[in-house]
Amino acid sequence: MGAPSVPATIVVDMKKFRIRIHRPTLHAIGDPKLIQLLVSPEKRAVAIRAVGHEAPADQVHRIVQRRLQTENSYEIYSRSFVLKLMQITGDVEADVYRLTGSALPDAGTAMFSLDTIQKVESQSSNG
Repeated sequence: MGAPSVPATIVVDMKKFRIRIHRPTLHAIGDPKLIQLLVSPEKRAVAIRAVGHEAPADQVHRIVQRRLQTENSYEIYSRSFVLKLMQITGDVEADVYRLTGSALPDAGTAMFSLDTIQKVESQSSNG
């Protein structure tokens, strides 16, 4: 039997076209050196997939491990990815959103339903 799924989280900043993948999510999919960001408009889902090697046709993102030693998340800037998410979700504003899902360690994949999208309230202090 495979390993059970693990809770996973990403944050998408629609204003800055930034995807922030939380360190525990990357750890749950095997601390990969390369990842792919995948979108399924039909399933209204997003996935992060660990990739073993770089192929010329693949759009992969290299994870710099030393950045993860000092940060709690890994940031990727992708205008096309964020615009695609905005197109699929339709009614979201250019703001910051959290997606929750499950990491499947044996598959090296984390899955997120767009139905889990929640606006992240700003952390400003008022006094």
